[in-house]
Amino acid sequence: MNINFTMLGSGAVRNNQRRGGPAQVLKIDNRVLMFDCGRYSCTNLARVGIKVETIDRLFLTHLHFDHIINVPYFVLLGWNNGRKNQLRIFGPEGTEQFVTRSIRPPFEQDISTRLGHGKDPFGLDPEVVEIREEGEFFAEEAYSISALFVKHAGDMPTFTYRVDVGDRRIVITGDGLPSQKLTEFCRDADLLVSECSGTPEFLAQYPWGAWHTTPKTLASMASEAGVKRVMIKHFVIEDITGDLTAAQRMADQISQSYDGEVIIGEDGLQVSIP
Repeated sequence: MNINFTMLGSGAVRNNQRRGGPAQVLKIDNRVLMFDCGRYSCTNLARVGIKVETIDRLFLTHLHFDHIINVPYFVLLGWNNGRKNQLRIFGPEGTEQFVTRSIRPPFEQDISTRLGHGKDPFGLDPEVVEIREEGEFFAEEAYSISALFVKHAGDMPTFTYRVDVGDRRIVITGDGLPSQKLTEFCRDADLLVSECSGTPEFLAQYPWGAWHTTPKTLASMASEAGVKRVMIKHFVIEDITGDLTAAQRMADQISQSYDGEVIIGEDGLQVSIP
Protein backbone atom coordinates (compact mmCIF):
# COMPACT_ATOMS: atom_id res chain seq x y z
CA MET A 1 0.00 0.00 0.00
CA ASN A 2 1.35 3.42 -1.02
CA ILE A 3 0.98 6.27 1.48
CA ASN A 4 2.10 9.77 0.51
CA PHE A 5 1.72 13.07 2.35
CA THR A 6 1.72 16.41 0.52
CA MET A 7 2.01 19.80 2.20
CA LEU A 8 -0.24 22.15 0.26
CA GLY A 9 0.00 25.21 2.52
CA SER A 10 2.76 25.71 5.07
CA GLY A 11 1.83 29.26 6.03
CA ALA A 12 -0.65 30.89 8.38
CA VAL A 13 -3.00 33.90 8.43
CA ARG A 14 -1.07 36.59 6.58
CA ASN A 15 -0.64 36.77 2.82
CA ASN A 16 2.75 35.20 2.14
CA GLN A 17 3.63 34.60 -1.50
CA ARG A 18 5.93 31.72 -0.50
CA ARG A 19 3.42 29.89 1.65
CA GLY A 20 -0.26 29.14 1.23
CA GLY A 21 -2.66 28.91 4.12
CA PRO A 22 -3.03 25.69 6.12
CA ALA A 23 -3.84 22.68 3.94
CA GLN A 24 -2.45 19.22 3.33
CA VAL A 25 -3.40 15.95 1.65
CA LEU A 26 -2.72 12.34 2.50
CA LYS A 27 -2.98 9.85 -0.35
CA ILE A 28 -3.58 6.20 0.53
CA ASP A 29 -3.33 4.32 -2.75
CA ASN A 30 -6.06 6.07 -4.80
CA ARG A 31 -7.91 7.63 -1.85
CA VAL A 32 -7.08 11.30 -1.24
CA LEU A 33 -7.85 12.81 2.17
CA MET A 34 -7.59 16.57 2.61
CA PHE A 35 -7.00 18.35 5.91
CA ASP A 36 -7.90 22.07 6.16
CA CYS A 37 -8.48 24.30 3.17
CA GLY A 38 -6.69 27.63 3.50
CA ARG A 39 -5.79 30.20 0.84
CA TYR A 40 -4.04 28.89 -2.30
CA SER A 41 -5.09 25.33 -1.43
CA CYS A 42 -7.00 24.68 -4.66
CA THR A 43 -4.25 26.30 -6.75
CA ASN A 44 -1.65 24.21 -4.96
CA LEU A 45 -3.69 21.07 -5.58
CA ALA A 46 -3.41 21.82 -9.28
CA ARG A 47 0.32 22.37 -8.94
CA VAL A 48 0.81 18.88 -7.50
CA GLY A 49 -1.49 17.29 -10.06
CA ILE A 50 -4.56 16.57 -7.93
CA LYS A 51 -8.00 17.51 -9.26
CA VAL A 52 -10.34 19.10 -6.73
CA GLU A 53 -13.26 16.98 -7.87
CA THR A 54 -11.41 13.75 -7.02
CA ILE A 55 -11.28 14.62 -3.30
CA ASP A 56 -14.41 13.59 -1.42
CA ARG A 57 -13.12 13.60 2.18
CA LEU A 58 -12.25 16.96 3.77
CA PHE A 59 -11.34 17.27 7.45
CA LEU A 60 -11.29 20.69 9.15
CA THR A 61 -9.25 21.10 12.33
CA HIS A 62 -11.06 24.25 13.49
CA LEU A 63 -12.91 27.25 12.13
CA HIS A 64 -10.30 30.03 12.17
CA PHE A 65 -10.57 31.62 8.75
CA ASP A 66 -7.02 30.88 7.65
CA HIS A 67 -7.81 27.16 7.81
CA ILE A 68 -11.15 27.26 5.94
CA ILE A 69 -11.21 30.31 3.66
CA ASN A 70 -10.95 28.24 0.45
CA VAL A 71 -13.76 25.83 1.35
CA PRO A 72 -16.47 27.57 -0.75
CA TYR A 73 -14.20 27.60 -3.81
CA PHE A 74 -13.24 23.97 -3.19
CA VAL A 75 -16.90 22.93 -3.10
CA LEU A 76 -18.05 25.07 -6.03
CA LEU A 77 -15.10 24.16 -8.24
CA GLY A 78 -15.58 20.45 -7.56
CA TRP A 79 -19.25 20.81 -8.48
CA ASN A 80 -18.43 22.84 -11.60
CA ASN A 81 -15.87 20.25 -12.71
CA GLY A 82 -18.27 17.34 -12.38
CA ARG A 83 -17.70 15.73 -9.01
CA LYS A 84 -18.62 12.04 -9.20
CA ASN A 85 -18.75 11.13 -5.49
CA GLN A 86 -20.53 12.76 -2.57
CA LEU A 87 -18.23 15.20 -0.76
CA ARG A 88 -18.14 14.71 3.01
CA ILE A 89 -16.78 17.49 5.22
CA PHE A 90 -15.82 16.62 8.79
CA GLY A 91 -15.12 19.20 11.44
CA PRO A 92 -15.91 20.56 14.90
CA GLU A 93 -19.18 21.96 16.12
CA GLY A 94 -20.14 24.90 13.90
CA THR A 95 -18.96 23.29 10.65
CA GLU A 96 -22.48 22.67 9.36
CA GLN A 97 -23.46 26.30 9.91
CA PHE A 98 -20.29 27.50 8.19
CA VAL A 99 -20.80 25.28 5.15
CA THR A 100 -24.52 26.04 4.88
CA ARG A 101 -23.99 29.80 5.02
CA SER A 102 -20.87 30.07 2.88
CA ILE A 103 -21.80 28.15 -0.27
CA ARG A 104 -25.37 28.59 -1.50
CA PRO A 105 -26.41 32.00 -0.07
CA PRO A 106 -23.45 34.14 -1.32
CA PHE A 107 -23.43 32.46 -4.73
CA GLU A 108 -27.18 32.28 -5.30
CA GLN A 109 -27.06 34.10 -8.65
CA ASP A 110 -24.14 32.06 -9.94
CA ILE A 111 -25.73 28.76 -8.92
CA SER A 112 -29.08 29.75 -10.39
CA THR A 113 -27.59 30.48 -13.80
CA ARG A 114 -25.69 27.19 -13.91
CA LEU A 115 -28.71 25.17 -12.83
CA GLY A 116 -30.72 27.10 -15.42
CA HIS A 117 -28.36 25.84 -18.10
CA GLY A 118 -29.16 22.30 -17.05
CA LYS A 119 -26.25 21.59 -14.74
CA ASP A 120 -26.77 18.68 -12.37
CA PRO A 121 -26.99 19.93 -8.75
CA PHE A 122 -25.14 16.84 -7.50
CA GLY A 123 -21.93 17.85 -5.76
CA LEU A 124 -23.16 21.26 -4.71
CA ASP A 125 -24.29 20.30 -1.22
CA PRO A 126 -21.67 18.46 0.86
CA GLU A 127 -22.61 16.06 3.59
CA VAL A 128 -21.36 17.62 6.83
CA VAL A 129 -20.36 15.54 9.83
CA GLU A 130 -19.72 17.42 13.06
CA ILE A 131 -17.37 15.61 15.43
CA ARG A 132 -18.37 16.06 19.04
CA GLU A 133 -16.36 13.38 20.81
CA GLU A 134 -12.74 12.30 20.86
CA GLY A 135 -11.60 8.97 19.47
CA GLU A 136 -12.03 7.07 16.24
CA PHE A 137 -14.89 8.54 14.24
CA PHE A 138 -14.36 7.27 10.70
CA ALA A 139 -13.08 4.09 9.09
CA GLU A 140 -13.22 2.73 5.59
CA GLU A 141 -11.11 0.59 3.30
CA ALA A 142 -7.73 0.11 5.00
CA TYR A 143 -7.57 3.19 7.23
CA SER A 144 -9.21 4.80 10.24
CA ILE A 145 -9.23 8.38 11.51
CA SER A 146 -9.35 9.56 15.11
CA ALA A 147 -9.73 13.05 16.55
CA LEU A 148 -8.42 14.65 19.73
CA PHE A 149 -9.49 17.99 21.17
CA VAL A 150 -6.55 20.34 21.74
CA LYS A 151 -6.39 23.63 23.63
CA HIS A 152 -6.51 26.61 21.26
CA ALA A 153 -8.03 30.10 21.37
CA GLY A 154 -9.92 29.71 24.61
CA ASP A 155 -12.88 27.40 24.17
CA MET A 156 -12.74 27.15 20.36
CA PRO A 157 -13.23 23.48 19.44
CA THR A 158 -10.02 22.41 17.72
CA PHE A 159 -8.85 18.99 16.59
CA THR A 160 -5.70 17.11 15.87
CA TYR A 161 -6.33 14.19 13.53
CA ARG A 162 -4.63 10.80 13.45
CA VAL A 163 -4.74 8.47 10.47
CA ASP A 164 -3.90 4.82 11.08
CA VAL A 165 -3.17 2.64 8.05
CA GLY A 166 -2.26 -0.83 9.23
CA ASP A 167 0.83 -0.37 11.37
CA ARG A 168 1.56 3.10 9.98
CA ARG A 169 0.44 6.28 11.71
CA ILE A 170 0.25 9.91 10.57
CA VAL A 171 -0.77 12.74 12.91
CA ILE A 172 -1.83 16.14 11.56
CA THR A 173 -2.39 19.06 13.91
CA GLY A 174 -4.28 22.26 13.31
CA ASP A 175 -3.23 24.86 15.86
CA GLY A 176 -2.94 24.42 19.59
CA LEU A 177 -0.85 23.48 22.56
CA PRO A 178 0.94 20.22 23.36
CA SER A 179 -0.39 18.16 26.26
CA GLN A 180 0.07 14.74 27.76
CA LYS A 181 -3.05 13.54 25.98
CA LEU A 182 -1.68 14.78 22.66
CA THR A 183 1.63 13.07 23.37
CA GLU A 184 -0.16 9.76 23.86
CA PHE A 185 -2.26 10.42 20.75
CA CYS A 186 0.97 10.76 18.74
CA ARG A 187 2.56 7.64 20.21
CA ASP A 188 4.84 5.88 17.67
CA ALA A 189 3.70 8.07 14.77
CA ASP A 190 5.64 7.62 11.54
CA LEU A 191 5.01 11.29 10.72
CA LEU A 192 3.81 14.15 12.93
CA VAL A 193 2.83 17.25 10.96
CA SER A 194 2.68 20.01 13.53
CA GLU A 195 2.26 23.73 13.71
CA CYS A 196 5.31 25.57 15.01
CA SER A 197 4.24 29.17 14.84
CA GLY A 198 7.25 30.85 16.38
CA THR A 199 9.90 30.97 19.06
CA PRO A 200 8.87 31.69 22.66
CA GLU A 201 10.42 35.16 22.42
CA PHE A 202 8.41 35.95 19.29
CA LEU A 203 5.10 34.55 20.54
CA ALA A 204 5.43 36.34 23.89
CA GLN A 205 4.93 39.65 22.06
CA TYR A 206 1.33 38.85 21.13
CA PRO A 207 -1.83 38.01 23.13
CA TRP A 208 -2.53 35.07 20.81
CA GLY A 209 1.01 33.73 21.21
CA ALA A 210 -0.09 31.52 24.09
CA TRP A 211 -2.34 29.60 21.68
CA HIS A 212 0.56 28.06 19.76
CA THR A 213 3.35 25.49 19.81
CA THR A 214 7.03 26.37 20.13
CA PRO A 215 10.10 24.38 19.01
CA LYS A 216 11.00 23.29 22.54
CA THR A 217 7.54 22.02 23.47
CA LEU A 218 7.19 20.24 20.13
CA ALA A 219 10.57 18.55 20.52
CA SER A 220 9.69 17.38 24.02
CA MET A 221 6.36 15.93 22.91
CA ALA A 222 7.78 14.21 19.81
CA SER A 223 10.61 12.67 21.82
CA GLU A 224 8.37 11.33 24.57
CA ALA A 225 5.89 9.96 22.02
CA GLY A 226 8.56 8.16 20.01
CA VAL A 227 7.64 9.97 16.79
CA LYS A 228 9.87 8.97 13.87
CA ARG A 229 9.65 12.17 11.79
CA VAL A 230 8.33 15.67 12.42
CA MET A 231 7.27 18.17 9.77
CA ILE A 232 6.73 21.75 10.92
CA LYS A 233 4.33 24.30 9.41
CA HIS A 234 2.23 27.43 10.15
CA PHE A 235 5.18 29.83 10.30
CA VAL A 236 3.56 32.94 11.73
CA ILE A 237 7.01 34.23 12.68
CA GLU A 238 8.02 34.37 9.01
CA ASP A 239 4.78 36.09 8.01
CA ILE A 240 5.18 38.90 10.50
CA THR A 241 8.95 39.42 10.63
CA GLY A 242 9.82 38.54 7.04
CA ASP A 243 12.73 36.47 8.38
CA LEU A 244 13.20 33.66 5.85
CA THR A 245 15.67 31.88 8.15
CA ALA A 246 13.18 31.52 11.02
CA ALA A 247 11.85 28.11 9.99
CA GLN A 248 15.34 26.64 9.72
CA ARG A 249 16.32 28.07 13.11
CA MET A 250 13.22 26.52 14.70
CA ALA A 251 14.01 23.17 13.05
CA ASP A 252 17.53 23.37 14.46
CA GLN A 253 16.13 24.10 17.93
CA ILE A 254 13.88 21.03 17.70
CA SER A 255 16.83 18.87 16.68
CA GLN A 256 18.73 19.86 19.81
CA SER A 257 16.45 17.67 21.93
CA TYR A 258 14.73 15.40 19.40
CA ASP A 259 16.65 12.63 17.64
CA GLY A 260 14.25 12.02 14.74
CA GLU A 261 14.20 13.71 11.36
CA VAL A 262 12.87 17.28 11.29
CA ILE A 263 11.38 18.45 7.98
CA ILE A 264 10.59 22.08 7.20
CA GLY A 265 7.20 22.20 5.52
CA GLU A 266 7.16 23.85 2.10
CA ASP A 267 4.23 24.20 -0.29
CA GLY A 268 4.23 21.20 -2.62
CA LEU A 269 6.60 19.12 -0.50
CA GLN A 270 5.79 15.41 -0.72
CA VAL A 271 6.84 12.71 1.75
CA SER A 272 6.33 8.97 1.45
CA ILE A 273 5.41 6.89 4.47
CA PRO A 274 7.32 3.59 4.09
